[in-house]
Amino acid sequence: MKQWKTWIGCIISVVIIYLAFRGIDLRLLLANLQEANYFYLIPIVAIIFLSMALRAVRWGYLLRPIKKIGFHSLFEGILISFMANNVLPVRMGEFVRAYIIGRSERISKSASFATVVVERLFDGFTVLGLLVVVLTFIKLPPGSIPFKKGLLMGGYITMAICGLAFAILVIIKTQTQWFLKIALFFTRPFSAKLAKSGSSSIKSFKEGLLCVESAQIMAIAFLYSLVIWAIFAYSIYLMGLAFGLKLSLSAAVMVLLAICLAVMIPSTPGYIGPYHAAVAYTLVLYNIPLEKALSLSIVFHATNYIPITVAGFLYLWRHHLTLKQIRKAEK
Repeated sequence: MKQWKTWIGCIISVVIIYLAFRGIDLRLLLANLQEANYFYLIPIVAIIFLSMALRAVRWGYLLRPIKKIGFHSLFEGILISFMANNVLPVRMGEFVRAYIIGRSERISKSASFATVVVERLFDGFTVLGLLVVVLTFIKLPPGSIPFKKGLLMGGYITMAICGLAFAILVIIKTQTQWFLKIALFFTRPFSAKLAKSGSSSIKSFKEGLLCVESAQIMAIAFLYSLVIWAIFAYSIYLMGLAFGLKLSLSAAVMVLLAICLAVMIPSTPGYIGPYHAAVAYTLVLYNIPLEKALSLSIVFHATNYIPITVAGFLYLWRHHLTLKQIRKAEK
């Protein structure tokens, strides 16, 4: 099944790349890449790792009811998970993070995964909040009606996914026995062993939801989410400066939203294709030539991809693990 998903993602990426780069002037694209001021990559990379550090601190607060974990272990887990998303199919990084922290800190991997789900819900609802603000209070450029419709569609899909995940968490938290009965009903016909292990995992998963009982933890996690996405928007602004563009706040936020919604599209690991098209065609709305917009998207993607992937592999090596072992553990 995963091989089919991988192939579908690759086909979608190829189609999007073809549509994005079709008919452009390659000489102009290369000229824009040559003329960029790559000095700005230094603060951008620093911001990327700062955002990873903030994610680690936020995750630490969510894990605190289970176990107080040191920053370095959390930071390692975050970097390895983002690296896994960059090189492995079907967003395996979320599972990898739970596996790494569970293995290194001797805590339940299911409980750890529950905190990852809660964290991702914070990201999802924060992005939805930004989307509501943009569509309500920010005047979009002329000719952006199709783009606005795309944002709305992406927003509805995100809302549906987040809403469904939130509902499942509430049921597991408040109606655990009922949820276990349903899970056992569907799994027992296939494997009694699977049913038993699934029941144990659901109980452990519930332990990871202890964080939602603390209003203080929830408030702190929400504030960290705002800061994480704010500095990401600032990195987009800095990348604009690298290409001689002084992007407005609204333009930077629009690029951010486009990226967040584009990476939901099935694609290759690392979101190659949808990521570039999202950045480029958002900038085109602000009368930026397509060649310059695409060159910016290439550099911005590489700046986010390469340092995190390298750092993630280094930390994976430190744990004496390989991608093959992680895939086996995930199965």
